[in-house]
Amino acid sequence: MILPITYDDPDLPLHIFQWTPSVELEPQHHHHSFEMGLCMAGSGTFYFGQTEYPVVPGDLFIVNILENHIAQSAIDQPCEFIFLNFDADLLAKEEPELMVPFRYYPFHFRNRLQGDGEVMDRLRSMIVRMYEERSHRAPGHKTAVKSLLLSICVELLRMSKEEVDVTTWMDGVHNYESIRPVLQYMEQHYQEDLDLSQLARWFHISQSHLSRLIAEATGRKFKSHMLTLRIQHAKRSLAVTTDSVTDIAFDCGFQSMAAFYRNFKEAVGMSPEAYRRQVSATR
Repeated sequence: MILPITYDDPDLPLHIFQWTPSVELEPQHHHHSFEMGLCMAGSGTFYFGQTEYPVVPGDLFIVNILENHIAQSAIDQPCEFIFLNFDADLLAKEEPELMVPFRYYPFHFRNRLQGDGEVMDRLRSMIVRMYEERSHRAPGHKTAVKSLLLSICVELLRMSKEEVDVTTWMDGVHNYESIRPVLQYMEQHYQEDLDLSQLARWFHISQSHLSRLIAEATGRKFKSHMLTLRIQHAKRSLAVTTDSVTDIAFDCGFQSMAAFYRNFKEAVGMSPEAYRRQVSATR
C-alpha cells in the first residue's frame, strides 16, 4: 500500500511530526519519501517486510525508499515517535552521495540503529532539535531544519561506509555515479515520452543493466520513476503558479486528464485542486 506524503512547504519538502502507533497491527505501507523515526518513549515492534525489530526509547529507524514497513505499540506501554519524511531532492541538490544510505540497496543499510555512542547521541539530539525548530518556526527555522537534516545524513553516510568493505562501497558508488547522468536527463526531460531502450542507446548502457541501475538508485522501475518525476513537478506548479490544472497536466507530460487525475490522487492522496487549496491555506 502506498502512503501519500504531503509537504506544506514546496520550498522545504519535509514533514516532521510526533506519532503513536496503534496497538493493533496495521497493514504495512511504503511511500516515495525518505523516512526516519526516533522512539522517544514506550515500547513496541517495528516491521520491515518479514523482519521484526523490538522498539525501545532511543532507537532510530531508517526507512529506505519504497520499503514496506509499519510500527506497532505495546498494549501496556505505547511507543511515542518523532517521525521525519523528506523528499530526495533536498539531498540531491546538495550532495547526491548523501542519498546512498536511503537509496542504494546493495549496501543493505540497517533499519534499526541503537546504542549509547557519541554518533547516536548526536543523531538523536539533531532530530529533536529539528522537531523543535519546525514546531516553533522562529526566524531562520527553514535554514536550521535543512542544516540539521544534512548533518544527520552525513552521519548516516559515514556509518554506512564503515559497515561494508572498501570494494563493495567503491563498486556501489561507481554504479551510482554512472547512473547519475541518466537520472539528470530524466529530470530535465520528464515532459517527453522517454523510452528505456532510447536512454540505453544514448548512454551506451545495455537496457537490462540500465533498468537495474535505475531501480537500485531510485527504488523504482523506469516507468514508475518517470511518473514520480511528473507528479513532483505537477505539485510544484500547483503550489507556486496560477496555471490551470489542465495546462499543468499536459506541461508535465501526461497524455490525458484522466491519467493525470488518477495518478495524482494515488500518489498524493487528493485531487490536484484539493492539493492547491491545501498549500494555499498554509501560506
